[in-house]
Amino acid sequence: MLMSRIFLPSAEQIIYHYCSAQTLCAILESRKLRFTDINMLSDAHETKCGYTVFEEAATRLIKRTDVPEAVPEMSIAFFDSVDEILSRIQLIAHPFVSCLSLAGDDLGQWRAYADDGRGFAMGFRAAPLLRLPVTVLSVQYERELQVKEMMAALVAIFQRQNDEADIAKGNFFEDCVLLGTYMVGFKESAFQHEREVRCLHAVNVINDNGGMRFTDPGGQNDSGHSFEGVSIGFQVRDNHLCAFLDLPFWLSDSAHPLAEIVLGPKNNSYAGNILLYLGGLSYSEVALRKSSVPYR
Repeated sequence: MLMSRIFLPSAEQIIYHYCSAQTLCAILESRKLRFTDINMLSDAHETKCGYTVFEEAATRLIKRTDVPEAVPEMSIAFFDSVDEILSRIQLIAHPFVSCLSLAGDDLGQWRAYADDGRGFAMGFRAAPLLRLPVTVLSVQYERELQVKEMMAALVAIFQRQNDEADIAKGNFFEDCVLLGTYMVGFKESAFQHEREVRCLHAVNVINDNGGMRFTDPGGQNDSGHSFEGVSIGFQVRDNHLCAFLDLPFWLSDSAHPLAEIVLGPKNNSYAGNILLYLGGLSYSEVALRKSSVPYR
């Protein structure tokens, strides 16, 4: 569902991760990207946006607001069944995300995510990241387009559910879970300058001996390579416990994906020191450039 959210990079597409100097070192030395519980991202409405889009799309379809005649009538009971799954999606496939951007020199992200411009933007070749057990989504910020995509997805699920083939009917739950996870590709329009590309990895929530815990089932990439699950940790951020997991971005059978590093507008690091540091960690042919944003 919502297949238009799937990010399909060009061969040389670079996507950027804004971070502090400390985080840059942690990423380079561990060769891993951190994925964070979606409930703990900076946007307080992060997890609500997709659900409100579902509500508006369902309302339009029920009331037949700007709905083509060819679209079948859809009962409230159908939307209630979808809603029942979406409302507990985080207990089925809990999203952990790593946030990157198509923009490599954006003032808002320098200020918000890169130590107020003193940090870095790490430019990764996008294609190798698709080898991870992740779904990579291109974020949609325009509300009307979000609603139309959701309406199309709901109609597709409805038609599939009403198909005569039993196998199609049996996929209703899976279709709704997929819809619920892909909804993380919707964000509020106020963030559109970020041009975000979102790497999504879903984990399970297990009820165990009267308690609950996260467990990572691992997964497969598009090439069929299997990944074992990784441990899920917790850290304190802004006085909140925040769950995270780390996935390797540099696989042993491939070249590293780091294409360039952009120095923030307040970053006065010496290029020579950065290159020596990169070389010592076996990162070769990494370009360096300084932000052109006039922010001091």
